[in-house]
Order: sequence, then C-alpha cells, then structure tokens
Amino acid sequence: MRLFIMLLSITMFILGGCSKGDHTATEPSKSSNEEERQEEEVREEDNAEEEPKDEKGASSVEVLGKLDEVVIPSNLEEFTTIQSGTMTGDIEYKEETSIWPSLNSLKGMEEDFLLHMKDVTAQSTETDTLLKAFIHLLGNSAYPEAIGKLANYEPSFNEPLLPEPELNDEAPNGQGTPAKAFILLDASSSMLLDVNGKQKMKVAKDAVLSFGKTIGTNSDVSLYVYGHAGSQEDKDMQVSCTTIDEVYPAQAYNEKAFFEAVQGVEAKGWTPLAQAIKTAREASASYEGDITLYIVSDGMETCDGNPVEEAQAFADEKEGRHVNIIGFNVDKKSENQLKDVAAAGNGEYISADNADDLQNSMKYKWLPDSLDLMNKSLASPKGTFAVSFANLNLSNMESTIQNAINKETERFRDAASSLREAEQITEEEEAALLIRIEEYGETMRVLKEELHAKKDKEMNDELDRIDAEIEDWIKRMKKLKEENG
Repeated sequence: MRLFIMLLSITMFILGGCSKGDHTATEPSKSSNEEERQEEEVREEDNAEEEPKDEKGASSVEVLGKLDEVVIPSNLEEFTTIQSGTMTGDIEYKEETSIWPSLNSLKGMEEDFLLHMKDVTAQSTETDTLLKAFIHLLGNSAYPEAIGKLANYEPSFNEPLLPEPELNDEAPNGQGTPAKAFILLDASSSMLLDVNGKQKMKVAKDAVLSFGKTIGTNSDVSLYVYGHAGSQEDKDMQVSCTTIDEVYPAQAYNEKAFFEAVQGVEAKGWTPLAQAIKTAREASASYEGDITLYIVSDGMETCDGNPVEEAQAFADEKEGRHVNIIGFNVDKKSENQLKDVAAAGNGEYISADNADDLQNSMKYKWLPDSLDLMNKSLASPKGTFAVSFANLNLSNMESTIQNAINKETERFRDAASSLREAEQITEEEEAALLIRIEEYGETMRVLKEELHAKKDKEMNDELDRIDAEIEDWIKRMKKLKEENG
C-alpha cells in the first residue's frame, strides 16, 4: 500500500509538472492569437479605406458627399454646362451618340455602380437624390462636346464685302480688276490657334467666302489650299510640304460650289508657301490677262522652300501678274518674310491682327475701285446654300444631342432596375424613380430644343443685319453716283 501511494504521488507530481509546462508553452500561442486579431483589424481598416473608386477617384462615400454639388438642369445655362458621368469617360463619343440602343448599357460598370450606390441608398432613396447620383456617375460622356458644338456654333455666310470708294486706297502697282483671282489659303496647323477667342482658320475661311463672292463679280476665281495634308509632326513633313490642292478650279464664281470648297478646308500641317505659289504659277502659265494671287497666311515658310523666288518667278511670267498677301496675326519674323514675298511678286503686303482687320484689309486694299458692285442688291445670303448648310448643321447637332439623351435615359432605366435587383431599392421606389427619369429626359429634350431655337434666332438676326447693311450700302452708292454725275 505504501508503495502504491508513493507511486501515485510521483505520478501526480509529474502530471502537475507537465501541466505547468503546458501552460508555459501556451503563453506564446495566446500572444500569437492577439497579433492575428490586431492584423485582422488593420486589414479591415485598410479595406474600409480602400472603397471602390471611379475613374475620377471618387469613393462611394465621396460620391454621397458630392450630390449637393450635382445640378439637375432646368435652364439653358445649366444645360450647356453639364458634365460627363465619372464612370462613363471611357465610352466613345460615337457610341454615346449612336441612334441604336445598347445591348447592355451598364456593361463593365454595374458592379462598381452598385458599390458606389450603397451609401447613397442607405441614406436616402428619394427620387431626386438617386437621379443626382445617376447624373454624377452615369451621365452621358458626350454631353460636353455635343451640347458645346451647338451652343458655340457660328454659321458661315458668304457676306459680300462692301467697299467704300472714298476710303479705299489706290490699287498698288497699277493693279486693276484681275481677269482671274487666285486665292491661296494657308491651312497649316498654326491656323488652329485662336485670336480674340475665335479660331484663326474659321476667321480666315469666313473672310475668303466674302472676298470670293465679291471679287467673283467681275473675275474668275480659283482657290488653292496648302498645309492641309498630314500633320505638323516631322513624319508628315514630306506629304504636308508637297500637297497643294486647287479645291475650286479657276472659273466663274458659283456660290454653292465655292462655299463647299471653303468649308471643306481643315488646318493640319506645315506651311509650304513657296510650293503653293509655284503650283499656282504653273497652273496659270497658259492664261492670258491679269492674274493676281491673294494669299492669306499666318506665318512664314516652314518647308525649306524660297517663297520670295517663287513670287518673283510668278510676277515675271507675264505682264499683269501680282502677289498680294495678308499676314494674319503673324510674328515679326514671319511678317518680314511675307513683306519680301509680296514685294518680289509686284504686290502689296497688309497686316491684319484680328477678324475685323482681315475683312477690312480685303475690303479697302484688295478690292479695286473699278469693281462694279451695284448688283449686290441680289447678294443677300438669305435663301442661299450657305443658309441651307447652316440649317442642316443645326438639325444634325440637335439630333446628336437627342441621341445622347436617349442613351442616357436607357442607362438610367437599367441602373434603376439594377438597384432593385440588388435590393437597394424596393419595387415601389423603382417605379417612382423610373417616372422621374422620364421627366428628366423630357426636360433635357425641351432644353435641347430651346438651344436650337436660340441658335436659329441668332442666325436669322445675323442675316437681317447683313441685308440691312447691303440695303444701306446700295442707297449710299446710288447717291454718291448721282452726286458725281
């Protein structure tokens, strides 16, 4: 018995020691669990900080905070300043303005959209709140460009230049009304720049339209363009410097054909002034009678040609050849070269810093006193191709905006359905939201029509202004003619 008790005591002692040892061994395990718990909390905090973000970097919380800044357009000012949705920036303009419905308007966006909307719907499912979120996230990315085109559209009319005989300078170097007027229009990339808020190319094209219509009263007209091929990059220098196109062949002035030729010009590349003069010289070599080159340029030669030599060659070709140049918003170095070109071409250089200068330079410097303009009573742009062209442009731009509205409405409908399927809103809330979406689409349609009507009125006001100036000019010229016998 004593032996049994002794063995039992030893066994209990050993077990007690093992128990202490186990306790000591589990202490690090407890510490390890604590570390894992802390790491998990850090991961959860990181995940909370890494909310899904749209391409502008706005998390769902940030989207909620921005809703107060979102405007549901109700007037033209708000309509014309609407921005793209933050999630639609990668959608191409062509797709956003397509007449065809989308198979899946939320393709590639739905999951992120629902994540962004969680905080919004958790706070409010009021229809205007949801609509603002839709506009902010899913608004049509084509709106700024499509609406901007219509809002900023300025039609081009071939308004006649109406010179004032008492103000006109004497024609330089004995120039009279030329048998043929060759207009050389610079379409190099620098013409894409603005002067006083207007693109130089647009200003130059409008001036050429007016000049062509006026000089075409008594002269055949030709229009050459240069700098319109390729781009300003070195890789396109060859094609840009060797491409000179006669877009309106020498002939009697035709309003529709000349207008289309001018409107088709786009500024793109280098400035092959020398090659342009050479091309015009070679094309006119067989012509008899006085021929004047009228060059509108905003800069010097950039294609390594020698425009001074080419102008000299043109003037020496036959008697009655002249090279007149308007330097449009040029720097000093370019102006010096253009002056030399005009002098070598037995012509005149004129400086024009803005749109008014350009028109007045043509009116008071380029139009000969002998030009008979009394038939300008029939020269109103009303009823001409230019007006038809402008009306067509307005209609096309309005249709593009309507297509964009339809695309957005379609996407908003799908978004409402997606929210309901994700149980972020109820069926009743979805129904109310769909009604609000249709109301919004109708408001956008009405605002689009208001903008079209505004631009249409601006166009008609401009036509009335031109008509009034023509009528006043005719009366004054008749009176002047009577006074001079």
